[in-house]
Amino acid sequence: MTVRRIVREGVQRLQASGMGHARHEAEWLLSRLVGASPAGLYLQEPLISQGMAERFFSQIEARACGVPLQYVLGETEFFGRRFMVQPGVFIPRPETEMVVEAALDALRERAARLQRPLRLLDLGTGSGCIAMTLAHELPACVVVGLEVSWQALAVARHNLMNHRLTSRVWLVQGDWTAPVGGGFDGILSNPPYVPSAQVEHLPLDVRQEPRSSLDGGDDGLRDLRLVMAEAPRLLRPNGVLALECGEEQVKPLMRAATIAGWAGRVRMIRDLASRPRGLVIERLSD
Repeated sequence: MTVRRIVREGVQRLQASGMGHARHEAEWLLSRLVGASPAGLYLQEPLISQGMAERFFSQIEARACGVPLQYVLGETEFFGRRFMVQPGVFIPRPETEMVVEAALDALRERAARLQRPLRLLDLGTGSGCIAMTLAHELPACVVVGLEVSWQALAVARHNLMNHRLTSRVWLVQGDWTAPVGGGFDGILSNPPYVPSAQVEHLPLDVRQEPRSSLDGGDDGLRDLRLVMAEAPRLLRPNGVLALECGEEQVKPLMRAATIAGWAGRVRMIRDLASRPRGLVIERLSD
């Protein structure tokens, strides 16, 4: 089959399922199979074998049924690096990159002041992309990635090996903060924050991800409150807490941090559309 014919048939199938970016996704899937860029498909005009066509249409069918593109590909990109993902593991979003970037700014300042390696904690590490990004971007640090799901930890372990960070990122199984003591210079977390009643109204492909990574309880704040409550125990003086949350949750969390008495500087994080998306909180010195 020719490239143009197979792309056309893939686009038609995706459009029939209501997919909004059908051509882009069909070209992306086929280009990954043949090892070319989407533009290169038309410049090189490679012939598509029967086996490759069958694999392509299998991926198209999965995507048309609502399987996230990242699950179909078996990987995603975060901070310019590739990470394996698969069903049962939360897919990182561009919004989370903004939270990590804001945290890195604060952590670099802390590292410059202390002149020693930082000890960091990634709560709910999932695929490990946040923990490993911290290790890549801050060469003088060690990171603990804590995760309750053994399935997610197996994926994180694969990514850890692939990124050659086994000496600096430690994966721990456990329910939120239960397995760890204090002494961290920084804590990052993208906990579940979708209110329970809204989960079933999320787009179909989002609902394919683990509900435990989405459902934040009645008001979406259940796990965010837990992390906030544990921060004084876990953080060193002047340590940094960075949280991702929903737009409507930022102000309540800012108020809670101020009232709690342990928070010093509190900064709002905005996403690419300038909407509130998280917080960076620095603990007061003792």
